[in-house]
Amino acid sequence: MNTSTRHPARLVLLVGCVLAIFTTFARADIFTPLASYEPSETDLSVTPNAGDAGLSLSIVASGTGGAPTATDGGFMLRLDLVNELDGKFEIRHNWSSTTYDLDGNDELLVDVYAATPSMIPGIMGVWSPSWNPPDNWQQATSLPITAGVWTTVSLDVSNRSQTGLNDIFAFVFENLAGSSGTIFVDNMRLRNPQDPPQPSELALVAFEKHVDLAWNASDEPGLDGYNVYRGDNVGGPFVKLNGPPLTTTSYRNNVGPGAPTGYYYVATQVGGNELANSTVVEAAYNGLTDDALLDLIQESHFRYFWEFGHPNCGLAREGINMGHSLNTVTTGGTGMGLITFIVGAERGYETRADIAARVLQILTFLEDTTPRYHGAWSHHYNGITGATIAFAGAMDNGGDLVETAFLVEGILSVRQYFDDPVDPVEVEIRSRATSMWEGVEWDWYRRFPGSNILYWHWSPDFDFALNHQVRGYNEAMMVYLLAVASPTHPMPAAAYTSGWAGVGGYDNGNTFYGITQDVGPIGGGPLFFTHYSNLGFDPQYKRDSHTNYFENARNISLLHREYAIDNPNDFVGYNAFGWGLTASFDPFGYSAHSPTNDNGTISPTAAASATPYTPEESLATMRYFYDTYGSSLLGPAGFYDAYHPGENWIAPGYIAIDQGPIAPMIENYRTGLCWRVFMSNPEIRPMMTAIGMYFEVDFDTDGDIDGDDYAVFAECIGGPNTTTPPAGCSAGEFADSDLDNDGDVDLYDAVTFITLYDTP
Repeated sequence: MNTSTRHPARLVLLVGCVLAIFTTFARADIFTPLASYEPSETDLSVTPNAGDAGLSLSIVASGTGGAPTATDGGFMLRLDLVNELDGKFEIRHNWSSTTYDLDGNDELLVDVYAATPSMIPGIMGVWSPSWNPPDNWQQATSLPITAGVWTTVSLDVSNRSQTGLNDIFAFVFENLAGSSGTIFVDNMRLRNPQDPPQPSELALVAFEKHVDLAWNASDEPGLDGYNVYRGDNVGGPFVKLNGPPLTTTSYRNNVGPGAPTGYYYVATQVGGNELANSTVVEAAYNGLTDDALLDLIQESHFRYFWEFGHPNCGLAREGINMGHSLNTVTTGGTGMGLITFIVGAERGYETRADIAARVLQILTFLEDTTPRYHGAWSHHYNGITGATIAFAGAMDNGGDLVETAFLVEGILSVRQYFDDPVDPVEVEIRSRATSMWEGVEWDWYRRFPGSNILYWHWSPDFDFALNHQVRGYNEAMMVYLLAVASPTHPMPAAAYTSGWAGVGGYDNGNTFYGITQDVGPIGGGPLFFTHYSNLGFDPQYKRDSHTNYFENARNISLLHREYAIDNPNDFVGYNAFGWGLTASFDPFGYSAHSPTNDNGTISPTAAASATPYTPEESLATMRYFYDTYGSSLLGPAGFYDAYHPGENWIAPGYIAIDQGPIAPMIENYRTGLCWRVFMSNPEIRPMMTAIGMYFEVDFDTDGDIDGDDYAVFAECIGGPNTTTPPAGCSAGEFADSDLDNDGDVDLYDAVTFITLYDTP
């Protein structure tokens, strides 16, 4: 996690929540380990006093044979007493090569665990001639009072100045109630106190079923991490929530239904010891609105690209915790990340300046470091060296035109969004973006001169050996849109009509669950077909000779939902809220899930990224995901990749191309921002005219919406609930004028028409 650029307050700027600021300590005392009783400590010998015949010593592994969990390392010292009738024993420590200093230290600390009440000592201390002056004896404080728990026992050595010591002559246990039993000892160390630490800001925010905490990182040497505690009352008792110390500076506590009020504090741990705790802070939920839920989901997916992007180059990693190398970065996912950064800048998840700097870092690496193949980028690169990493086998070591298209979709988006005319970073973003866009040789990937079909891969070593044509209908429409739009290496418009859409099977026309599907495979295919090219390209109110692509995407999304309701395979967890099939990991591997290729795996990105097509249904599903699974499914970087209710399985991590569409597509539903930005590129509108894609209210199909089109539209306005065309309006014109698809043409449609109107 990049804490140097993190804004803790922004991490929790989520509407309708309780926000509290509290402090913890950023400095730590210094601890010198003396004995952890590990097998590797070969210079340490521990022996019983010669007079303690009933005492035996052994080194035992953590959590085995009745031993508790070690407090440091994986082993501890076990002391077994049998008929030690005087209730007293001593053990001696000798180091053959290691020495220690009492000078400069305040305490000797050791962790003690009495297995039974009879083994709780009434007196503990050290008797050692080497500790004199001031004397040979130092009694311990903070003795154990409860059996079955670890207690840190303290000996004050602040007035002793010895150095170079190599023994503790007698570590004394006295006044034992019993004569037989077991005691465990671990983590003997010296404490050197430091100056009082300065407080750092922390923030806490409460939601219906979880509480998010965030704090500034400590720069203490020897930092173990952080521990989070929760109690039901301000005075405790408190329970530690995490296992090993957290190494990140945020934590999510899933509190479950009912959102009980809780009280939290955070402790910093160094050298096995916790420092002074933060102040206790109350968390109480006060309602999560739909907007707050969408904010939560969008920002968490932004964090995938911001927090977990490659630290050297800024590009999106292929995946996190899903088996990918952390140095493998992906170009298509990076394009989605660039559009996600626009959402983050607009909503203030980080500052515009910081996000612009990250965008420039990414563009610079892509332009100056990574090899390109006739202008196209590879699917994968090494995030440190920029070297190409073959993706689909050894022959895929060159250009990947589909990944390049998704990357350029993002590049063109940031070119338009970062439009400050004088800011040097934004000026350079635009300059590099234009150069990179114009450098892609789309026409090279036609393979054969004069062909209208583009090919997915080209390799400098294997040429077009993979022989994979890019043809519809699938996720790759953006390839042809950009290829025709290119100002430097264009494909002819016929490439779209005959290369992309001219393949057999492009048109469908069948009805499933009462829903008509105009184009695409049976059942619509995986839902990512309707997402990737439409993060930037706005399909609303547009059609070509085959379909209105917004309506087609909406119908495919609804078809998926109806399929889940029907649930022909009786999979667990499928219902009106549990739906959405797309390419993702599953308990059995990885698959492009769809109604015709289903194994019971639901991928949250499917319904979430369909939000602009099915806002009511998608929002209900996202709330269902959140309410049902909470932080088990919605993690710090967004929804985990997939879940399978029947296998009780949730993916442990994320992949870029599933995280990438969610924030932009939700934003397109909320404000249309990503669509507006991409569509403002001057190359896009002429491309649409060239390929025969036009606005439905461009009645004369001349590429603009002007007074002539308004005259036709005005004839079709009939008012609310008037579902038949007025005189002078044909049935086709009436259907095209019904822009909100509610069966009539009224003022709501007129408002939309005005937004589309432009003066020729």
